[in-house]
Amino acid sequence: MFHSNNYLQSILAVIILGMAGSSASAGDVSMSVSSREAYVGSPIQMQISINNASDYEQPALPQIDGVEVRSAGAPSQSSQVTIINGRRTESRSVVLRYLITPRRAGTFEIPALTFKVDGKKVQTEPLKFVATKSETGDLLFVELAGKKEKVFVGQPLEMTLRIYIKPYRDQERELTLSEGDMWNMISEHTTWGSFQKRIEEMANNRQRPGGKEVLRKNDQGEERAYYMYEIDAQVYPTKAGKISGDDIQIVVNYPTGLGRSRDPFASFFDDSPFGGSFMSSPFSNRLSVTSARPVVAEATVDTTEVLPVPTKGRPLDYRGAVGQYQIVTQASPVNVHAGDSITLNLGIIGTGPMELVQAPPLSELPELKQFKISNQPLAGYVKDDSKVFSTTIRPRQAGITEIPAIPFSFFNPETEKFETVHSNPIAITVEKAESLALDAIVGAKSTHSKAQDKAQSTAVLEPSFVNIDTPNVLTSQQPQTAWNWWWLSVILPPVLWIMTLITRNRHWLSKRMPSLRSPRKRCLNQISSATDQSAIADALLRYMQKLFPAKEARGIADGSSESSLTIGTMRSAGLYELAAEAELLLEQLSHSYESYGTRVDLEEQKATAFDLVNRLNARMQSQSKRKISRPSVARGRKSKRARIAQSLVLLLGLASMSTTAMANETATTAPVPQVSLSQEQREVLFKDANASYREGLSLAKTDVVDAKDLFLKAADKYQMLVDAGISNANLYFNLGNAYLQSDQLGRAIANYERALKLQPDNRQFQANLNAAEAMVQSADTPQELTGPDRNLMLRLENVNSILVKTVGPQVIILALVLSSLTFWGLVIWRTMGHQLSLWKFATLPGLLLMAALVSMYLQAENTAEQGNAVIVERHLQLHAGDGEQFAEVAKLDSAEGHRVQTLAHRGTWTQIQTGKGQIGWVPDQALELL
Repeated sequence: MFHSNNYLQSILAVIILGMAGSSASAGDVSMSVSSREAYVGSPIQMQISINNASDYEQPALPQIDGVEVRSAGAPSQSSQVTIINGRRTESRSVVLRYLITPRRAGTFEIPALTFKVDGKKVQTEPLKFVATKSETGDLLFVELAGKKEKVFVGQPLEMTLRIYIKPYRDQERELTLSEGDMWNMISEHTTWGSFQKRIEEMANNRQRPGGKEVLRKNDQGEERAYYMYEIDAQVYPTKAGKISGDDIQIVVNYPTGLGRSRDPFASFFDDSPFGGSFMSSPFSNRLSVTSARPVVAEATVDTTEVLPVPTKGRPLDYRGAVGQYQIVTQASPVNVHAGDSITLNLGIIGTGPMELVQAPPLSELPELKQFKISNQPLAGYVKDDSKVFSTTIRPRQAGITEIPAIPFSFFNPETEKFETVHSNPIAITVEKAESLALDAIVGAKSTHSKAQDKAQSTAVLEPSFVNIDTPNVLTSQQPQTAWNWWWLSVILPPVLWIMTLITRNRHWLSKRMPSLRSPRKRCLNQISSATDQSAIADALLRYMQKLFPAKEARGIADGSSESSLTIGTMRSAGLYELAAEAELLLEQLSHSYESYGTRVDLEEQKATAFDLVNRLNARMQSQSKRKISRPSVARGRKSKRARIAQSLVLLLGLASMSTTAMANETATTAPVPQVSLSQEQREVLFKDANASYREGLSLAKTDVVDAKDLFLKAADKYQMLVDAGISNANLYFNLGNAYLQSDQLGRAIANYERALKLQPDNRQFQANLNAAEAMVQSADTPQELTGPDRNLMLRLENVNSILVKTVGPQVIILALVLSSLTFWGLVIWRTMGHQLSLWKFATLPGLLLMAALVSMYLQAENTAEQGNAVIVERHLQLHAGDGEQFAEVAKLDSAEGHRVQTLAHRGTWTQIQTGKGQIGWVPDQALELL
């Protein structure tokens, strides 16, 4: 029975704990206030309790008219662990506290608050409370006085806040609190309005207003003694009318009783062996305020009147400044091209409220119509009695000589008139924009191809900045390999000449190079020149072994075994009769003339051997025609002629592979789509980009700044098409033009390069690339190399670079092909026996061939040395590591457009090597990979 009771109690405890656990997992939320009744200006505390929740969001503070709500500090958290019968339970609670301060009398409702607890929305119940105004009587008065009878909106006004507090007197102890004690009774819930900043300054300096005892009439007209505290501050009225003190509310916790403070050391001194009367606590006789009630007073205001700023005679550039001001300006740089940015700094110095001063409307000033200026308001910063603004302006065209004087208008309250001051003009120099041939491109009417195709037939092409707007621009392309065949014109003619030379001199070669003869002819020749039987047998055996190779038995190397293996191989090939005849002839040849007692005729044996060789050759040819298989060992060997033929085929294959490899080197992979666009969206973007670009062309002469903005807008839309995965040479060409006209030289060069990789034979693309590269400044040119040989090579490279840019690489390839065919054709014609003077006719083609080969070699070397990325920033810092925190190892000025070689990549940084050999890390956005 005892065990059963224990068992039931255990089950009951488990059920209770399970219910407690399930309750704890549900997040309990409640809201309460410390009191339902409050005094105006005296806060009550609102508390939100969240129990058994692992996660919560703090609710947004409610907005209650006439009530100030603010947080009372960080949330307090607590946890409790309970162990019953070995089972452990844990409860957690969080308490959020807020201070609710009513600013007027009335009934208020704290609305229901909704927030998330453990991912679920919870809502509290609304609460009501009542606020009443404490009877101030004659205990507290507040006055707000200005030192002028009238001011204008925005004009600084010296104001004085006077607080009168009636001294508290304890009748029983005949004790009056000092002015310091009464100042300390001002509640922290007081709102100071325009005097808040001054109060904070005094608190930070451990100061307070000095109070003095004065006589003042109360509401009944009786004079009473008060402590008066004066606080001076400068305010700036924001609206016309009487000065308002609505934002000022003074709350004083006025004492209602005094008492001795509790002595924390009393028990220590009471237990002293010397007795309490002999030695007592130094805190035992101190008095403190034991009870108080809040009294609230609002400021009464004198008759200072705030007048509005007049509208009559107000300048168009007036932006509300009241006082007296001066304006100064500074610009940098002062030597620019049309469309370049100039940083313009404006400084306003004056007597008014500097934090309220606004910059003059630069974009609306007629004096600055020759400059492009943003119409966005400028944000400045205040320093002492001045305010500084900074912006950028861009000259619209070349020839501008100065930034004109900039006006600043304000209202002078002393003269009650509007006044305008001007800055000094700033001399500048504006040259023609660096964008290519703006004069040439304005007025172009057609958008592609007839003019370009006609121009491509001329020897030298000028750069064209008329974009291509045909629909096929939106179709991705594969790299063209139109010029890969030219390698064959270099390799095949000399190969044909060698073959012709061998054919013409085959007899002479066969006499001096026996190895070039066929096995049958070599055998017959050896038999014919044999002087004894062993020579005939050796020639015949070698020929048979050539036809029927067999593996030698291990450990056997004599002549009889060799002939036996060969005869056996012949039999296995089905040549039984020829094998028997060969065996008999070899047997006869193995004996001397007198072996059988009779002399053997050597010529007769030669004739027999000739006949056997010819029959073997004829039988083998007939078997090959009937596709009779030879032993596997025999199939593994090839004749020299077959190897020569295969070598020629291999040579041609390598030539073809080399051209394919060169084509692959120039190929560009399609960009990985970064955005997804439908066909309709692509067409709209393309149309808008073309329209922006054409509009930029039309403005290029009259307004460079707006033209560049339109070019940049077009470039952004072309770039979106590229980011959508379109890889098209004409699209890259359009994008390069738009980038070039918007002063993004590095990105223009990169896109011209991409266009050429898709269409390497397009001379117009090459002309635009050459023109863009000519604009690259030489701050990062390759390092100078010394030595006469290298100087000669450097001169050759420079001359070849000029040549390629002038006539184009296709012309050089054409010259290479024609000169190769002409030169080798004349050489082959002469080799075939025709009468021809090579010196007279082949010298010029040969020299042209050599020059073209050297030019192609130098061009390939130059392309390999240029690098695989283009710098797109004008100024670039190279760092020792992949981050700004690493030391700067080099600084490149005028770096935009220069090619570099990438070495490594880590995160968002890339290690590069410049043409001068400098190595360092740069951000990825500073490069365009080719």
